Amino acid sequence: MKGAPLLLVLFITACTPAGEGVIALEGATVLDGGAGPAHRAAVILIKDGHIQAVGSGDEIVVPRGAQRVSVAGKTIIPGLIDAHARVERWAAARYLAWGVTTVRDFGAGSEAALALKTDLNLGTLTGPRMFTSGLMIDGGPAGNPRATSVATEVQVRKTVDLRGGSGADYIAIHSRFPPLLMPTLMREAETLRMAVAAHPGMMDALNAARAGVRSIEQLAGVVQASVANPAPYYQAYDRPLAGWTMEEAQWGFLDSATVARTALALAATHVAMVPTLVQHEMLSHVDDVTLRTRPTMSDVPARAPSVRDVAGLLQQTGWRPDVVAAFRRGRSRQDQFVREFKRAGGLVAAGTDAASELLVPGASLHDELELLVAAGFTAREAISAATHKGADLLHADSLGRIAPGAVADLVVLNADPTDDIAATRDIAWVMVRGRIFYPDSLRRAWSK
Repeated sequence: MKGAPLLLVLFITACTPAGEGVIALEGATVLDGGAGPAHRAAVILIKDGHIQAVGSGDEIVVPRGAQRVSVAGKTIIPGLIDAHARVERWAAARYLAWGVTTVRDFGAGSEAALALKTDLNLGTLTGPRMFTSGLMIDGGPAGNPRATSVATEVQVRKTVDLRGGSGADYIAIHSRFPPLLMPTLMREAETLRMAVAAHPGMMDALNAARAGVRSIEQLAGVVQASVANPAPYYQAYDRPLAGWTMEEAQWGFLDSATVARTALALAATHVAMVPTLVQHEMLSHVDDVTLRTRPTMSDVPARAPSVRDVAGLLQQTGWRPDVVAAFRRGRSRQDQFVREFKRAGGLVAAGTDAASELLVPGASLHDELELLVAAGFTAREAISAATHKGADLLHADSLGRIAPGAVADLVVLNADPTDDIAATRDIAWVMVRGRIFYPDSLRRAWSK
């Protein structure tokens, strides 16, 4: 009888369905986030929050006991990645409702951002997974209230070390960071194996890229890299709002040859670009009061001044109609730059700067996709910018793809976005770590 327990184990094992705990999604068109061919009438096998297999129905055998879910007629893309966000707690479920399953927070806060990251990544708060820089690092006085000022090499090293020790995923520097302190910052970040993202102002984007930063955010510093004499721009950043205004307005005065040359030079450095075209588009229409009541603004609670206080931004900046008109004139050059940078082989990741004035968390990433297409990207290239290119920026090879071993972050669409990029807005349901969420259910929950 000594063998009886072993026989019992073998009997139970034999009776356990091979597909227990497996979810099989059957019949959809699958776009994997890259440039490869679409899988038609595909099957995706998911277990324990990860993708086990993906392929055509003829290639994939659905194991006995699996939960079979028909998605015939749907299109599945990887979960979307907002590569430049200002993440706020109220916005967490809003991201999921719009298919955004990962956010890269750029300097949205300090301990609050790190606590929010913990809550999201542990699943105690419903929302996307989150990467964060913690507070940005800036020169003194800081040009942004969400930044730490540094003026010496010792302060730079201590501040970078604090970011690494507190759980930040990368280092973010802002417009007034002193160029002379860049070598110190880059050495310390390299020691901690932390990438550096830059929103330069008192240095140009090309010099920041050559110094070794991983990404240029919001097209900052590109104008300075394009003009013959950038000194007036650096001086303007003594007053950060003045520098920002001057830089944004200058885009309309750049000629196409200069823009193409700068894009080619930046692509050659292998720096990534997170252009946030939607943020520039909103700035170019910030005086249009109808944008404050457009349908997607219904996702934003009344208590969210970061999105709703447009009047406060106009009062703070003093932007007159002629200034906003200058911003509009520059939009075609910004589009050209992003198009030329991508054509030269540069990595473009989609980001939004939401939540900020007129930029709705989640919904703004779909605006960004449409603007990338308008700038000259194909629909597949735009989706790639919001999926596997964002994952490449994060060095997270389990995200942004639909492939064996990848995290089961998926967006199930009712239509094919390669026919019309606006179809990314028509979401049937979203899967995060293998768990399904329905946009309507999320909206009902946050409206209570």
